[in-house]
Amino acid sequence: MKIFFFIKDVSLTGGTERVTVNLASLFADKGHDVTIGSYYHGKENLTYRPNDKVKVKFLDDQGCYDFGHPLSRLKRFFNALGAIRKFVKTECNGEDTIIISQNFFSNALLWLSGMASKSIGCEHFKYDVYSAPIRYVRNLIYKRFNRIVALTDKDANRFKRHLDASKVFSIPNMVATKDVVSLDPGSTKIIAVGRLAPQKGFDMLIDAMRDVVAKYPNWTLDIFGEGEDKAKLQNQIECCNLKSNVSLKGYSKNIVSEFEKSAFFVLSSRYEGFPLVLVEALGLGMPCAAFDCPEGPSQLLEKGGGVLIPFNRDCGNSKTAGYSENVSNLSQTIAYMIENPAFRDKCMEHRDFIRRELSPDVIYKKWEGLFV
Repeated sequence: MKIFFFIKDVSLTGGTERVTVNLASLFADKGHDVTIGSYYHGKENLTYRPNDKVKVKFLDDQGCYDFGHPLSRLKRFFNALGAIRKFVKTECNGEDTIIISQNFFSNALLWLSGMASKSIGCEHFKYDVYSAPIRYVRNLIYKRFNRIVALTDKDANRFKRHLDASKVFSIPNMVATKDVVSLDPGSTKIIAVGRLAPQKGFDMLIDAMRDVVAKYPNWTLDIFGEGEDKAKLQNQIECCNLKSNVSLKGYSKNIVSEFEKSAFFVLSSRYEGFPLVLVEALGLGMPCAAFDCPEGPSQLLEKGGGVLIPFNRDCGNSKTAGYSENVSNLSQTIAYMIENPAFRDKCMEHRDFIRRELSPDVIYKKWEGLFV
């Protein structure tokens, strides 16, 4: 079977890009002819490389500029639309062809190209990440798709209220790693990983570290990732006098080795879809602490592996009511993790459960059911 994945820019660093590469490699290993179609080409080299069986086709050799003059962005959008129309007409016309599209941008382009009825549209963000008017338009578009896949049961149920329920499915991210970390029992490092953007809540995490460092001055936090908020977060670190305890480390090509140096992992996001980095951390046996944000952490931590932190959704910035509450909850949880190494050891036992429930074979069978 020929399987085409379409994504905004597969060369970038992000959860959706990594999930796409992982799935494409898995499907290729199962004997399918797999191609990743990327609308844009923002980085010369792919951050995540699929196996050699997977073909990667860039429909535009330039990067996608999410910022800038609206007319320039609109022009790039229509260029992408023309490219996808041409590509699907020549490449995706066989009866044994499956099209899988990642997120609203790609899904909208496939709809405009007339291929929605033959495609599986995927959403990697929580259902209400967009405003009500955009959600209304999105639901109208998604009614045209052959299937819609969400990452969690909660989000799938939200889509079912507006779409044909028989066409909506929930398929979580899989554990792709086979590594097992050997944690350093003497480590005083905390690790966080994600795009340096408001969604990931690193501003709350940095503020929480003020209370943590006051009580445990030898503990440090390493934040791995790239993004538009780097300068803002670095300034916050300096204003909080945390330069000796909190570091922005950038992107790591070997995040497993960084996990090995750390005592536990923290997810401070305001919202998620089904956080791949939390899946990977739990799959490695890392003790984890995560906000009970929408959606995903509660599903991953409900049977163990760490602490689910109470979360107030009214936390847009430091002036909102929920911000200080979240910072307090976060600092208290980090302190608890520091003070209870025996609990952290017990959290590591959750690894086998996560690897079993989210194994590549289990996830492939869920996808295979959509191909019939």
